[in-house]
Amino acid sequence: MARIHPLAVVSPQAEIGHNVEIGPFCQIEEDVRIGEDCELSSQCVVKKGTTLGKSNRLAEGVILGGRPQHVKAPEEVGQLIIGDQNTFREYVNINVGLNPDTCTIIGDRNYLMVGSHVGHDAKLGNDLICANHTIIGGHVVVEDRAFLSALVAVHQFSRIGRNTMVGGMARVSQDIPPFVTVDGETSSIVGLNSIGLKRAGYTATDLKRMKEAYRILYRSELSWNAILERLKTEFVEEAASHFYEFLSTTKRGILPERRAMKQGLKLSKPESTPATESQPLRKAG
Repeated sequence: MARIHPLAVVSPQAEIGHNVEIGPFCQIEEDVRIGEDCELSSQCVVKKGTTLGKSNRLAEGVILGGRPQHVKAPEEVGQLIIGDQNTFREYVNINVGLNPDTCTIIGDRNYLMVGSHVGHDAKLGNDLICANHTIIGGHVVVEDRAFLSALVAVHQFSRIGRNTMVGGMARVSQDIPPFVTVDGETSSIVGLNSIGLKRAGYTATDLKRMKEAYRILYRSELSWNAILERLKTEFVEEAASHFYEFLSTTKRGILPERRAMKQGLKLSKPESTPATESQPLRKAG
């Protein structure tokens, strides 16, 4: 049976699963479903239209299912559907879908750190990490195993491909292709996420093929249609084929690559003045 603290407020119309623990000062509204083995620390709020799967962990102050932050949000809004084994750290807040027939979706085994925000109608996959104060706008799609560092801001309707690494404070206003790394300072692509890909179990052959696809995308100087055609025909039924699957459906374009100057900066030695040259060097003192 569930363990509900006497200072928690739980609607009798909420469905609470087996072995759920609800801490003090929590508020659970009607039309909420919480799966078995979930743990809610103190002062969590789970609002109407939210469904939690199994074994989710909510730290203090988490708010799930808040109204969309939209000036024209209708009176009746959508739902929030959350999978299993997610961790939401302190003060994470996630909004429901904007319209009654839409929903925000969070997959399984995701880890959202302190103060992260997920806007209405966003779709998050599985095994993501969102570091402190990550901001994910409305209708954003984040694919599996992406890593968003602290203070990353993702513009509405943008997409982030699987196995990407996004550096801290990056401003994401276009799609990020799968398997790449984004520099936080310039918000530009800086190559493959090689370390993350190896940790995810991709083979050396997979990485070699991904690098070939990456070079076609960013270094070939082909037209966009020609790039897509090469990716479609040269990478079939393999890990790198996801480049084409992702890029062929982009609507906002993709982040550019950060390119170094063809000729590196040269540091020139300052010219000596005649007065300086005429002065003999003296020992201190």
